[in-house]
Amino acid sequence: MAHLDKKNIQRLLEAKKFDELRHQFSCTDPADVADALDELDSEELEQVFSILDNEVASEVLSEMDSDDVEDVIYRLPPSRLAKVMQEMAPDDAADLFNELDIQDRNKILHFFAPAKKKEIQELAHYQADTAGGLMTPEFCAVSSEATVQQAISALAKADYSDPITSVFVVDKEGHLIGTITISELIAKPGRSLVKEVVEPGPIFAFVDEDQVEVAHKVRKYDLLVIPVVDHEKRLIGRITVDDIIDVIDEEAAEDMARMAGAPDIEHNESSPVSIVRLRLPWLLVTMVTGTLVSFVVQKITSIDRAVCLVAFVPVILGMGGNTGMQATAVTIRSIALGEIKLSRLAGIFRREMLVGAIMGTVCSIIIAGVVWINLTFFAKVEMGISLIRLILVVGGSMFCAMTFAALTGTVFPIVLHRFNIDPAVASGPFVSTGNDLSASLIYLLMCYMMLTA
Repeated sequence: MAHLDKKNIQRLLEAKKFDELRHQFSCTDPADVADALDELDSEELEQVFSILDNEVASEVLSEMDSDDVEDVIYRLPPSRLAKVMQEMAPDDAADLFNELDIQDRNKILHFFAPAKKKEIQELAHYQADTAGGLMTPEFCAVSSEATVQQAISALAKADYSDPITSVFVVDKEGHLIGTITISELIAKPGRSLVKEVVEPGPIFAFVDEDQVEVAHKVRKYDLLVIPVVDHEKRLIGRITVDDIIDVIDEEAAEDMARMAGAPDIEHNESSPVSIVRLRLPWLLVTMVTGTLVSFVVQKITSIDRAVCLVAFVPVILGMGGNTGMQATAVTIRSIALGEIKLSRLAGIFRREMLVGAIMGTVCSIIIAGVVWINLTFFAKVEMGISLIRLILVVGGSMFCAMTFAALTGTVFPIVLHRFNIDPAVASGPFVSTGNDLSASLIYLLMCYMMLTA
């Protein structure tokens, strides 16, 4: 069988070999199909989905990027789109439903059965970045008074869109009591009551809980599925680990975009004007701070005997900036994983200061050696300053700049986080240029202290 790629799809479309194309789609993993369709234009996508059966189309749509999904759903007739959504898992159908505008939502709802219509409307009501926006209402729940055999029978009779790995145990009012994996359940004696074999104190997520917090729980407790409850602890859904992986990927992409000062990536913007509007503020922050740095460097050059001093400004600023960004990256990761605790802040600050001091000591010794070798054997300029004093200025500045940058690179994200400001937003432009400014000020201060004494 030919490999499914852009050229192969286009060839089969042009030759109108639709049966062969349908067969290839059905024999290929939906994620691989989505990758292949990513390279097609809008008209080719429309043609492909016009020949796919509803089940395959639903699986492929669930794997496609949001931009391509938007191209498809606005080209499919409402009746056909409704049939495709009928085949989807409820959470995926709700996500697709939320991609539509209000007018198209109303059109498509007419084609749903009452139960499906109610299910999608309820899921679409939740915020996309909460547990409710991630969950599926399909789950296997059994009464705490049921026997293990009854629970297994109930599981065998059910038909679910997503695989079931765990059984949830509830009381008469539907409150979550415990959870048990299928492998554990079938290993128990059939006549035992479920409440006797279930694992008590289950980990769960509230329906309005932020998706990042849900991801923390899944990671911390190594869960494959996490139940979702309302504020009265009544079971209303579940979230599977594949959705959590998507959340982690999404959050990581957002943080990288913000740290780079390019939030247009996060917003999926393609318009040049929109991209400029999103990126320019961060560049202006960098420009303003960079201008302040240039003023400081200008002040250094005004010092008598400063010819040799200016040559070392880039390396001091660079080492301070890189040290600060390393500390910032580690701190943001710890914040994202929930590892930063108030009780540990003092220890974290001490550790980062010690790390910065050790690295600063090593680098200052190295740069001192470089300065000595360069000015002793290679430089052909009149220094106007003793070699020892110059080495102390450059080495001392390097040490202080790296130690201070390590501390601020740790403190700044934590302070922002405490004030409910996303540290990833400010950490790129603010921390990097802030470290440049602090390093240049430290260098200027050291120059005045050493050369005017």
